[in-house]
Amino acid sequence: MRETLELQKKAFIKDGQPTYNQRVDRLKRCMALIETHDDQIVEALNQDYKNRSHHEIRTSEIDQSIRNLGFTIKNLKKWMKPSRRSSSFGTGLMGAKTIMKPMPLGSVGVIAPWNFPVGMVFYPAASILAAGNRIIAKPSEFTPCTSQVMKDAVEKYFDKSEFAMFLGGPEVGAEFTSLPFDHLLYTGSNRVAKKVLANTANNLVPTTLELGGKSPTIISEDADLSLVAKRIMFVKTLNAGQICLSPDYVFLKRGLEDQFINELKNVFGDFYPNGNEDDYTSMVNEHHFNRMKSYIEDAKSKGADVISLGNFDSEPKDTMTTKVLINVNDSMQVMQEEIFGPLLPIMLYDELSEVVDYINAHDHPLGLYFFGNKKSEQDFVIDNTRSGGVTINDTMFHLMQSHLPFGGVGPSGYGYYFGYEGFLNFSNLRGIYYQTNSDAVLSVLRPPRGKAFGIFSKIMKKLS
Repeated sequence: MRETLELQKKAFIKDGQPTYNQRVDRLKRCMALIETHDDQIVEALNQDYKNRSHHEIRTSEIDQSIRNLGFTIKNLKKWMKPSRRSSSFGTGLMGAKTIMKPMPLGSVGVIAPWNFPVGMVFYPAASILAAGNRIIAKPSEFTPCTSQVMKDAVEKYFDKSEFAMFLGGPEVGAEFTSLPFDHLLYTGSNRVAKKVLANTANNLVPTTLELGGKSPTIISEDADLSLVAKRIMFVKTLNAGQICLSPDYVFLKRGLEDQFINELKNVFGDFYPNGNEDDYTSMVNEHHFNRMKSYIEDAKSKGADVISLGNFDSEPKDTMTTKVLINVNDSMQVMQEEIFGPLLPIMLYDELSEVVDYINAHDHPLGLYFFGNKKSEQDFVIDNTRSGGVTINDTMFHLMQSHLPFGGVGPSGYGYYFGYEGFLNFSNLRGIYYQTNSDAVLSVLRPPRGKAFGIFSKIMKKLS
């Protein structure tokens, strides 16, 4: 890995920053490698998961990656343009020029998780390559078949001086994060992120973190519960809830619980009628299946009631259908840990202020969702909480907006990728100043300093 990083750094210096056409070529090669390996990706993910919905793979891993790469190509020329800034002290009037030019950083490391092993490499790759950088990626060891397909595809379409991929477990990950990258993107758990930062600190490597967290969903009394159930269940059943932005728990207006649970049951039945069970994704492995079981057992032992929305759970296939948990409290593991699975705790509230107080008493989430039609309530939640992003009257869809940045805040991460902000995140925003040839003003600053310097000093204090 270290040799490959040195190779990329030398190539970066030798070749200089890539042109617009070179960047577009690299982005198009990413699109081509995904498109030409789509069937292999579907097959590999089903080997890794035992069962992963073919439709979900197509939409979330393949189509969304290509869509994001295409959006980046469409906007890249505009993003690359230097932006003109005003010159201070009136020097602009004498011919000075000030610009901010986004330039490449060099080589960027990417550590991707297992829940979307293709997308979580190529979503950020769009921003990284657009900014003119080179990439070394390490996909998750939990999805070895998919990781091998990606590695083979990358090596087919890219020289390792442009884009390289290394496979392996925690030991490889530890070595990877110790390398002197020019930037590192880590997506994963808060616990591992602390180890990553400890390693990157040794080389002062700028680090972007996308860490997830417990994304709350608030349902107001004026919400259409039938529509709410469809929109929550679409995302909660997507990848069996193994998504950093999946609704982690629901706050429901007291008195609506029976109606809402019935709506959830109806929606799940509509989504997965008899014979459609293969469209529901398994847990990624036995460990995570058992983790869900332990959450359920712990919650039951502490007074929770569990309602299963489906009837095709399968331990041999690590399949667990969505389950609603009621009468939950903060002593339960399911309310302490990010669930990352098909469990949906429901809590009740009387006043919206109670919900805001609860959210603010916990770590800032990656996403926050509110269902309700009153602008005053929407604004109250947005203005009085902190989260990476917000979706109103749906869940997760702020992620799908190409013109919005994606990232967390505080414990849910920091830094962005996607869109223009992603391009800027992986760029060196280089300030460049072209000085005027007129020396009348500048000479006042130099010794010997007299009365004119004193006057100029007073003026400087008032200039903004």
